[in-house]
Amino acid sequence: MKILYLYSEVMGYNLPIFASLVHDHQAEVHVVHWDQNKLTPFVPEPIEGVQYHARSKLSTIQLIALATKIKPDLIYVSGWMDQAYLAVCVQQKKSRVPIVVGFDSQWTGSLRQHLGSLLIRYQYKRRYFSYACVPGPLQAAYAGHIGFKQTEIIPNLLSGNHRLFSQAAQALENEKLDSYPKRFLYVGRFAEMKGLDILLQAYNIYKNKYAGTWRLTCIGNGPLRDLLSTDPAIEVEDFMSQNMLAQRARQAGAFILPSRFEPWGVVVHEFAAAGLPLILSEHVGARAQFLAEHLNGYTSRGNCPDDLAEKMHLLANLEKSTLIAMGQQSRTLASVLTPEIAASSFLSALELKALRR
Repeated sequence: MKILYLYSEVMGYNLPIFASLVHDHQAEVHVVHWDQNKLTPFVPEPIEGVQYHARSKLSTIQLIALATKIKPDLIYVSGWMDQAYLAVCVQQKKSRVPIVVGFDSQWTGSLRQHLGSLLIRYQYKRRYFSYACVPGPLQAAYAGHIGFKQTEIIPNLLSGNHRLFSQAAQALENEKLDSYPKRFLYVGRFAEMKGLDILLQAYNIYKNKYAGTWRLTCIGNGPLRDLLSTDPAIEVEDFMSQNMLAQRARQAGAFILPSRFEPWGVVVHEFAAAGLPLILSEHVGARAQFLAEHLNGYTSRGNCPDDLAEKMHLLANLEKSTLIAMGQQSRTLASVLTPEIAASSFLSALELKALRR
């Protein structure tokens, strides 16, 4: 079996899914990926059975030729923003290769979405795609509005590296049981969209209004990095490997994601698997799957530093036993999704194709 990915920017959480396709399903995987003008410096590691192809080195004609040479049994394409990718989809769909489009956009019901859905429904969907693969219910609603039937929508698009991050949850029975870390953790781009400025305002309110003593670690890169240098209580670290992130999870007491806009957020799955209580903005798509209010964390109102500061105060004042229990609940909620489940869900497109015959 041969699989062709026409991907945007490959991230660390994609690699375990690729590896599962190779090792669990004996697939030969080819990944064309954007390698220029990226949001992060991540470079995918070699995986036996996976071949990477830099998008910048391939013209539309060369991409079509590559796909023709590979003769894939199944194709995944990231959205509909790359016209060369769509050209490959047209050619391969005519050859009856199932095309799975993946996206994490939430359905909001805006006028813009209603108008855009008509274009996708009557032009893109019919011409380019066979199935949609989405991470959650808000994205499934979007898929329905752009013309995909329920039988054409595949769940479990995105998964964190559950095996790696769940190892960090062992700290709940070991070092955290002895001394619980008084540290909030943020991992993501240092950007306005991610709500980094909201987090900084909230942290100042937490310290001054509530006399909070927990420290804050921010890990990532981005244009708002200079804002972080104003507070000595904030530890700032550069973009790092997933192995190192899992280690940082062992040293943290809670994970915060204050995004203004977060269609999904694989990072939520990762740090839930690591056994951290969560504080998530109401705009985080993954919140619906990995946060149960009060059971393993809190939801904060979007774009509201005062509410986020209150949630930080509430969590930081909990007893150690309660924080441990919340971490255990995060681990339980995260266990429903793994890279192996994501890979098998994706491959269900081949079963759906067979049923159509």
